[in-house]
Amino acid sequence: MGEAEEDWEVCAEGPCRCQPETKSVSCWRQELLDLPAAQLVPRDVLKLDLAGNRLTALHRDTFLDMTRLNHLDLGDNAIEHLPLNLFFSLHAVTHLRLSKNLLRELHRSQFFSTRNLRILDASSNRLRTLPESLFLSTTSLVLLDLSCNRITNLASGTFRGLAVLEELLLGKNRLSTLPNDLLQDLANLKYLGLEENRLKELPNDVFRGQASLRELNARGNQLTEISGNLLAPLERLRSLELSNNKITRIDPSAFRGSTALKDLQLGHNRIRSLTPGLFSTSDRLERLVLYANGIESLPRGAFRGLSNLTSLFLHSNHIGTMHPELFQDTPNLRKLQLESNYLTSLPPRLLDPVPSIEQLRLARNPWHCDCAASYLAVWLQKRYYAAARANDTSNGTESLAAWEFGAGAMCRGPGTLGGKMLMRLTFHELCEGQWASMRGLVPRLPVDHGGTSGPPADPSSNDSVPLSPRDTIP
Repeated sequence: MGEAEEDWEVCAEGPCRCQPETKSVSCWRQELLDLPAAQLVPRDVLKLDLAGNRLTALHRDTFLDMTRLNHLDLGDNAIEHLPLNLFFSLHAVTHLRLSKNLLRELHRSQFFSTRNLRILDASSNRLRTLPESLFLSTTSLVLLDLSCNRITNLASGTFRGLAVLEELLLGKNRLSTLPNDLLQDLANLKYLGLEENRLKELPNDVFRGQASLRELNARGNQLTEISGNLLAPLERLRSLELSNNKITRIDPSAFRGSTALKDLQLGHNRIRSLTPGLFSTSDRLERLVLYANGIESLPRGAFRGLSNLTSLFLHSNHIGTMHPELFQDTPNLRKLQLESNYLTSLPPRLLDPVPSIEQLRLARNPWHCDCAASYLAVWLQKRYYAAARANDTSNGTESLAAWEFGAGAMCRGPGTLGGKMLMRLTFHELCEGQWASMRGLVPRLPVDHGGTSGPPADPSSNDSVPLSPRDTIP
């Protein structure tokens, strides 16, 4: 038996799990205060897991001669300090996890010997700053996670040399500013996480050279505007998350260069209006989130260019008016959320250009159920019966329940109509005494002779009497 085989036999006598077949040692959740003397770790070990213990410190020779080790997990401990030469022998390590410890600092030469390191997770510690040359030797890094620390600032050269880095996670720190050239060497960066910091602005040139970036998350900061040049270099950006900021101004050309955008989230900001044509070059956009902004009206052209948009979230705004031709620019819309606004009715033919819509939410609006609401009532009834037929005959993908209660449209008034579902109301309830206001109405509202206790009458059945334009009073 060779020395290596003997080492693995001795290894199995300790408290940790030793697997000679994969050359791995797992001491996970062994309540260890340190690596016990009774535990031999063979020098040819490839994977060592020390996570989930109570380690507070490590001797500088803990990993001495483990030159073949490629996975090292020190996460979920209480380590406050890493000796300078702790990783000196780890020339082959590719994955290093230090997350969920109590580290307050890292020495500038901490990773000097780990030249093959590809994934470094130092999240959820107490780091306040980083030495400028910390990553100079780790030029093979593909993922760097520094999120959930207490980092207040970053020097210009912090990430210098990380030319192959693809993911940089800086979220949930205390960053208030970023150097203009912080990302200049990260030509291959695909994901950047800046969420839940204290950023008041992003420098105009901070994304220069970031043509490879696919996802940018800056949610939960204090940004106040999106300038015209900020996103221009991000020609491959697919997802932009800027919700929960203080954005009041968006330059009309802000998205002109971001032609690959598919998901844009601007919810919970302070956007009061949308400039017509703002999204005119965003023809690949599929999901647009604008909830909780205080938007009061939507003019014609607000969604111009969004021919592939499928989901639009406009809930919790102050929308009271929408242009009748608003959705002519969004023929592929499937999901529309309009709940919690100030809508009393919808303009006739507003929803006609979106025949494939599958989900519509209208609850918590002050719907005024008179003749002006008849267009929406008929539209909802048609959707209800179309869904019913699809479910009865072909097990269609459109759910009957989605339309059964009229997408949540409940009358606020007038009079005794308050509290009733708009879709269930009859012609007499909506329009009696208001004949003159119906001149030229194209939609037909069926009369339900059975009252309002059940679902509305099917316009295709013999039990309904449709209202035609000839019935209006000249």
